[in-house]
This record gives sequence, C-alpha cells and structure tokens, in this order.
Amino acid sequence: MITFTANDAKNKFGEVIDAALQGPVSITKHNRPSVVVMSDAQYQSLAHAKHKELKAAVVAGFDQLDRGEFSPYTNEEIAERVIARKFGEAT
Repeated sequence: MITFTANDAKNKFGEVIDAALQGPVSITKHNRPSVVVMSDAQYQSLAHAKHKELKAAVVAGFDQLDRGEFSPYTNEEIAERVIARKFGEAT
C-alpha cells in the first residue's frame, strides 16, 4: 500500500487520487496511520460485502428463532452489542 503523510497528501492530492484508483492509499499523521483513501469501486465492493455479511447474520438469527432457539441476552444487551460492533468497540 502506498503511503503519504498528511502534508504530502494535501500538497499532492492529484497523485493521491491517481494512486487510490490503483489501490488503497494510507495517509499518516504524526507518523501514525490516520485514514485510507480508496476508489469508489473499492469502497462499494467493501460496503456490498459488509451488507451481504450482515444480511446472512440476520437470516441466521431468524432461522434460530424459527427453530425455537432464543438468545440469552436482553433486548438492551443486544442493542448495546450491535452499537458497539457498529462503532468498532469491544464487546
């Protein structure tokens, strides 16, 4: 993966875009990874894969309910786990 500092990315934005069209580009700030820039096609592919995974999990959950299997978690605990997962927090 190509890497630019935040300052270089600002000054060479056209190069960042060209590189991102070829593959993900890492932008660092204070010598630490900060963000990744990618093409719209790459982003759409990732979003589609995530949606597909979520849909499969929901279907699996409904299948469990149809079999009479129930979660040991309360609705509030499930909501907390979903929110934590959405924002990348540990559960």
